[in-house]
Amino acid sequence: MPASVKSPLVHAVDVLGTPAEARHLAGELAARLADSPDVESVDWDKASASWLCTLADGGRGRLALAAPADPAAAPERTYRIVATFEQGTPPVAEAFFAAARQLPFTSTEVAAAVSELPLTSRLADRWPDKPLAGTGLLLTIHHMRDFLVLVDSLLGLGVDPAHMTVIDKEYPYAHTHRVDAHLVQRYGTTVWRYRDLREGIEDHIERVAAAGKRSVVMDDGGYVMPTVLRELPEQAGHFTGLVEQTTSGIRKVEGLDLPLPLFSVAESDMKGMIESYGIADAAVRNTLRLLPDEQFEGQAALVLGFGRIGHEVARVLEMRRMRVAVFDADITRLVAAHEEGFLTGRSLEQLVRTHRPRLVIGCVGSRSFGAREARLLPERSFLVSTTSRNFEFDLEELRADSTAVTDRGMLGTGYQLAGGPELVVLGHGMPINFHYAESLSNRYVDLVLAGLAVGAVALARADERLRPGHNVAATNTILAEAGIIDDYYRLYGPAAGGERG
Repeated sequence: MPASVKSPLVHAVDVLGTPAEARHLAGELAARLADSPDVESVDWDKASASWLCTLADGGRGRLALAAPADPAAAPERTYRIVATFEQGTPPVAEAFFAAARQLPFTSTEVAAAVSELPLTSRLADRWPDKPLAGTGLLLTIHHMRDFLVLVDSLLGLGVDPAHMTVIDKEYPYAHTHRVDAHLVQRYGTTVWRYRDLREGIEDHIERVAAAGKRSVVMDDGGYVMPTVLRELPEQAGHFTGLVEQTTSGIRKVEGLDLPLPLFSVAESDMKGMIESYGIADAAVRNTLRLLPDEQFEGQAALVLGFGRIGHEVARVLEMRRMRVAVFDADITRLVAAHEEGFLTGRSLEQLVRTHRPRLVIGCVGSRSFGAREARLLPERSFLVSTTSRNFEFDLEELRADSTAVTDRGMLGTGYQLAGGPELVVLGHGMPINFHYAESLSNRYVDLVLAGLAVGAVALARADERLRPGHNVAATNTILAEAGIIDDYYRLYGPAAGGERG
């Protein structure tokens, strides 16, 4: 029988809102806990001003609403909802906290996100005829606050929430549990976990097909269509189009015979010219946030891949006063990196051996660095990925070549290579710009999110310019026609009354 938890365990979430919103949210959570099969009863304890939760197997938990002890150190209108596990076994504690984390956002928090995403939040005004009313949507987009504004707009464009399915990529976002809770509790949307991707796809197809509809996929990383085409090819005809946001997702479908149009936001001029710097900056900022006591100025860094993101990462690191080397297997990109003044080489192994980088940032989107190269790094080196999921580094090879592998918690995974250096793979190899963070600011990502919706509308309307396979030129044309880039320029371009000259 599992041993009991010896010390109280605490999970606290700060929420923004009015006192009434905070009380309502806490009360909703108490009611959901009372309905949980792992909770026998929930009773208000007036003396402690908290809800006492009697749990399975004699466990005990508590739920309370509090205010910051130092209001000046917290944002205005901050309240803290605290779930405490006081007694019981670890499995009971896990079940208690799993239920306690399901906390949607307050109206105040949603309104703030809406105000930060003026393009995405006003999409329904562009198409009052609700062009998505006859379409199902299967989405695999990052679980951040901005995603909720996109979902709200897609519903406003006519999508029936019963015919919308969201795949939770299971990244450790800053608010991943709250986003899931909001999707389910406020929108009535079905959410499946990435580990159950195929089952989620099959469930979505069954529900939407039963209503006589077909679906558009909105993907971020090439998860859905490769699974459909390889494992469920007989179901491919259910989908009318694919909107893809990332270059790594494009790579995953490149070798496939796509029977439907691909609206490639990932390869669009809009995304490449505007978003790449923001992603690079977020990746470097989050790296520095995880390593606040390290000295990187004057140190050697290596960027793997000189595409749109890698190019900007190299520039940001250079601005941080690091000595930057770049490797790319594509000779054209390697020449471009050389001519911009970065140290380059045709051999990755030789470049690592001579440059000795303490920081390696991977932007390739596929296996770019393994144990052979890692053994050449100096002590206390760090590997950082900007790629969807953990595909950038050969983590299995690193593990097999190590005498010790250590889970460093939020920091990542430590590897003591046999006869080699100790290194840390930050964020366990997952994309660093999303690691316990919101990545880009909402105003920065607004244009790309709106672009995803433009793609979904074009595919739902069967725009004749979108043919099976890649449609980069048509994507650029349709995005330009939609007017969102013009609106972005009006919002953040030259001040009204004249252009900068």
